[in-house]
Amino acid sequence: MSRSEKKRGLVFKGSARGSELTAAIRNWGARGATRVQARELAETQNAEFNVPQLGEDEFDQVFKEAWAIVKADRKVEVFCELSDVESRKAEFLVDPYIPRGALTILDGHPGQGKSLITNHLAAAITTGGRFADKYKMSKGNVLFMSPEDDPDRVLRPRLEAQGADIRRIRFMARPEYLDEYGRSLLRNELIEHPAKLVVIDPIPSFVSPETNTYRATEVRGFMQPLALLARELDIAILIVRHLRKGGSDTAIEAGQGSMDFIAAVRSGLMIFRHPVDDQTRVFSHPKSNWTKNGPSLTFELDSKSGASVPTITWLAELEESADQLLKGASQEKVVDACAEKIREILVLGPMKARDAIDQLIKLGFSKRTIDRAKDLADVKAGRGPGATWTIQRSKDCQ
Repeated sequence: MSRSEKKRGLVFKGSARGSELTAAIRNWGARGATRVQARELAETQNAEFNVPQLGEDEFDQVFKEAWAIVKADRKVEVFCELSDVESRKAEFLVDPYIPRGALTILDGHPGQGKSLITNHLAAAITTGGRFADKYKMSKGNVLFMSPEDDPDRVLRPRLEAQGADIRRIRFMARPEYLDEYGRSLLRNELIEHPAKLVVIDPIPSFVSPETNTYRATEVRGFMQPLALLARELDIAILIVRHLRKGGSDTAIEAGQGSMDFIAAVRSGLMIFRHPVDDQTRVFSHPKSNWTKNGPSLTFELDSKSGASVPTITWLAELEESADQLLKGASQEKVVDACAEKIREILVLGPMKARDAIDQLIKLGFSKRTIDRAKDLADVKAGRGPGATWTIQRSKDCQ
C-alpha cells in the first residue's frame, strides 16, 4: 500500500480484508519478494488498512494460502512450445451438454426449474444413473454452492426427492465471494474432497459488489480464474444465471450481465417455457464450443400427491433450436395480441372481411398472423367478395 492510499483513508472491511491481502501477497511475490519480505509487508497492510485487523490465526491462514499460490505461480511457464503438448479429445460430464475441465452456464427465469435440473443432475452423478433418462453418468461427488437454498428445508429434501445419494454431496455452509481468497478456499475444498461437478447457483451471490457485471473486462477477470480452476482439476463447473427481464433476440444473448459471461464458458444451456404448452419446459443448448449442439429436451415439473417438493418428468426431444423456439414464443404473443384486436374491432357487430384485414395490416400484423389470430378469436368468416367477419357466440352466451 502506498502513502497516498493511506492519506485517502483507504480501508478494507469484511471479506475484502482477506481478499485484498491475498492479492497484495501475490503481487509482491510476482515482483520477487521473499517469503519473509512478503510477510512483513502483509503484517503492515493488516495493521494499517484492515478494519478490524485479521486475528493472528486468520492472518496466518490467509498468508499460508496466498504464499502457496505464489509458489505455484512461479512454477508455471508463461510461454510454451506447442509441440510439447499432447493432443487429447474433449471429455464431457454429460455429452454434449456439460464438458469436463471447463465452465458451463445455465440460464433461465426464476421458477422455471433451473435448480431442479441441477438436483436431477446431481442425483444422476451420485448414483451413477442417467441424466434426462438417457445420458449415463459415471458415479462421483458433487459440491453445491447455493446460498439461497437452505440445506435442511430445500437442498436435502429436493435431492432426496430426485433419488440422490446425499453421502456424496457437500455444500458451502458459509458463502464467500469468488475473489482470490474465495477461489483459494474452493480450490482447497476440491483438492481435499474431489468432485465431478460444482454447482454455483446463482452466480451474482459470488460476485463482489465492486465488480461491474456489465463491464466486459471485469467479467473476464472474474470468469477466467474459474475456468483455469476447472481446467486444472478437470472438473465441470456449472454456473446458474437469470435471464434479462426485457428478453433478447437470441438465446445466447438472453442472460443477465455482460456477454462475456457466455463468451467465457464452453457450453451454454437455457431453460424456458414451451411456446405452445405452458406446462412444458424446454432444456436447450444454444452454445457449444467443443462439439455439436445437443437436441432440445422437454420436461415437466411433477408434484405428486402428498409430495412437498416437485420432481422432473422427461418428455420428448425437439428438433427446433433454442432460437427457433424462443422466436415461436414471441410469435405466439403477437398472435394473442392480434386476436385481442380482432375482438375489439368486431365487438359492435359484423364487419366486411376486407375492411377488418386492412385495419389489422395498418396496425402492423402480417397476413399469416391474422389468419392464425382469426381462428383464435373464434371468427366466423364468410366467403366471396362481400364476405364478413363476426365473432361466434357460444350457446351459453346466447
